[in-house]
Order: sequence, then structure tokens, then C-alpha cells
Amino acid sequence: MKHGFTAQSLHSKTRMLGILFLVPAALFISFSSLIPIVWNFILSFAEWNGFSSMKMVGLDNYVTLFQDSVTMKGFRYSVFIAVVSSVIAMISGLFLALLVYRLGNREGTVFRLIFFTPSMMPFIVIGLLFTFILSPDMGLLNQFFRIIGLESLERAWLAEPGLVLWTIAVVSGWRGSGSVMMLLYTAIVTIPSSMFEAARLEGMNYSQQIRRIILPLIMPMIGLVSMLVLIGAFKTYDIVYSMTKGGPGDYSKIVPIQMLDVGFTFNEFGYAAAIGVIFTVLVSIIIFISRKVVRGDVYEY
Repeated sequence: MKHGFTAQSLHSKTRMLGILFLVPAALFISFSSLIPIVWNFILSFAEWNGFSSMKMVGLDNYVTLFQDSVTMKGFRYSVFIAVVSSVIAMISGLFLALLVYRLGNREGTVFRLIFFTPSMMPFIVIGLLFTFILSPDMGLLNQFFRIIGLESLERAWLAEPGLVLWTIAVVSGWRGSGSVMMLLYTAIVTIPSSMFEAARLEGMNYSQQIRRIILPLIMPMIGLVSMLVLIGAFKTYDIVYSMTKGGPGDYSKIVPIQMLDVGFTFNEFGYAAAIGVIFTVLVSIIIFISRKVVRGDVYEY
């Protein structure tokens, strides 16, 4: 009985110690995330310019939101850039992971570093870099087309309304492909080598090994990475602002830029909060759908 009481006391003390260690993290998360979320939700039902007293206006901000063509287009632009850039990052990252794995350890190490380098660069740096590359007059891309005699392919990549979103999505997807490559490569190297040896003995080439071994076994990781990439793509702000500032006109004015304009330019913080609430709901729905679409069976080996 004495031994049981001692074990129970030790378990209680260990549990209390664990709770004490978790309290600082819980407080930090509460003050940095939970409380701002609740405050933003309450603010979305109010009219407030940041200086005068707050006035509750009910659903007026949400009614204004759905009647505002600029804001509604911003939702479409954000979804377009997030989805297209995520697809580009996933496809290119998977291709690079399979390529690096095929090269082996020595050569693969060098190419992993090369392909991962863009992911280590800040979005703002990537945006400014491609602003110079895609400049219509002195940009490297248009100059390259002139050198090889393909002047017909020259474009004002960041000034044409029908092209600017595609350009931003491609740049953002390229920047994220390195991180996708590293995560998927890590999943591939955990597959037992005996499976590949058995596949080679049966006469499978590398493309067959990809279809029958690698892709089925890393599908859960692909689903997880795609969700993380999609979440990050929806938070994209700096690369768009550094490349176009929402232009030309409002053809790339995504939701975060619109929220900042509404809140800090026009001092309509309640309306900006309402935009944030609807955007959060929209992102949650899209991520939920993506989790259902991209998922795979878990294998034990």
C-alpha cells in the first residue's frame, strides 16, 4: 500500500510539474493568438476608427463586405494565388525530391542545397529580385527572349491584368518548392532499401518504383505537406506587395493588402476585422477540402 501511494504521489507531482511547464506556453498562445481572434471577431460587429468610441453596428460590416467589388475580387485573387502556387510547389518539389533521391548521397547533397536555397530567402527579397527580372524593358527574362529571337514572348509580366496573378503564383510556387523537396525527400529515405532491392530484382525501373512503391508510401506526407503549403500560401502578403503593391489597378490586390488599406489607410477597423473573419472561414473550408482530397493510407514497414 505504501509503495502504491508513493507511485501515485510521484505521478501527481510529475503531472503538476508538466502543467507548470505548459502554463507559460499557454499564456503566450492565449495573448498572441486566442485573445486577438476573439477581439477581432467582436470588432467585426463594430464601427471603430481607432480613436473615437466603438459603436456596435451588427452585421453592417458583413453586408458592406459582400457588396464591395474590390474586396470580393480580393478573395478570388487570394484563392487563385494560393491554390496555383501550392500546386506548382507540390509538383516541382516532388519532382526535385525524386530526382535528388535518384542521384544518390554525394551528388544529392549538393543539389539539395542548390534547390533549397530559394526557400531560405525571405519573400520580400524574392519579390524584389523578380521585380528586376520581370521588368518589361530591362528585365533579364525579356532580354533573354530578345537574344534568342523570341521577341513575341516579351510581356509586361507584372503590368498585364490577365498575367500578373499567374506570374506571382509561379514565383511563389518556385520559392516554396525547396521546402517541399526537403520534406518529401525525408519521407522517401525512410522507405526500407530492401523494397527497392526486391523491386529491382523483379525488373522494375525507377519510374515503376515511383508509381508502385514511393508514391503510395509517402502519400500521407504529401497530404500533410500540401496542407502546410496551402496554409502558408494564404498568408502570402510580402511577395505580392513587393512585386505589385496590389496593382496594376487592383488586379492583384489580395485580401491581406485590402485589409491593411481598409484598416490603416481608411481607419475602418471594424470592416477590416469582418474581412479577416470571412477570410479565415474561407481558408478553413478550403484546407478541410484539401485534406479530404489529398490523403493516403498509412503503411507499416
